[in-house]
Amino acid sequence: MKSILFGSIGVLVESSEIQRKAFNEAFKEFGLDWYWNVANYIKMLEKPGGLNRIAEYSKFKLNENDIKVIHNLKVKYFKSLSKNQLKPRKGILETIDYGLRNNIKIGFVTTTNKPTLDIVKDGLSEFIDFSKFDLITYEIDASNRKPHPDIYNYTIEKLNLDRLSSISIENTIQSCNSAIRAKIHTLFYPGEYTSFTENDEISNDIFKSVKTFFEES
Repeated sequence: MKSILFGSIGVLVESSEIQRKAFNEAFKEFGLDWYWNVANYIKMLEKPGGLNRIAEYSKFKLNENDIKVIHNLKVKYFKSLSKNQLKPRKGILETIDYGLRNNIKIGFVTTTNKPTLDIVKDGLSEFIDFSKFDLITYEIDASNRKPHPDIYNYTIEKLNLDRLSSISIENTIQSCNSAIRAKIHTLFYPGEYTSFTENDEISNDIFKSVKTFFEES
């Protein structure tokens, strides 16, 4: 079975700046004098997982409970700051429509937490009908976060997909590696805050890239 697998929140929507602001508001409410500017946040985004970023930034001095409290505050602020601000990235709606019209299964293959993903789904509901997706994953669906291939292997098995007829779209190199390790053809669709080099192969026209893959496979 063919599939289009949207791999991360950042593939569907550009929300990095809103999330950066949400982190800073969370730090302030928790009583920390931390401030993540654009430059260091871009560097942090190279690795997935907000909880991991907090832990690493604290040099692992914060306990697990405090990290969770801070992250929950971040989710609260992300919800308020993103209200009426989320829109699909260029080419995403055309790509979804192409999949639906051609009997191609559609998955949202993320390892983020459910509250954050629900905020994104709700914010994009004016544009995207997520009930038409064949699978939407959360952090509980994989033992290991990306770049481990666990979440993609889970998706392949859950939807009974053909790896050679499936295509993943990811917005960071680390997340691309997750799909590549699962032996899935992968497109790199970086966002505004994504770090990459001139040697990385980028898909600027995501709809054209997806359409070409299925026409040639």
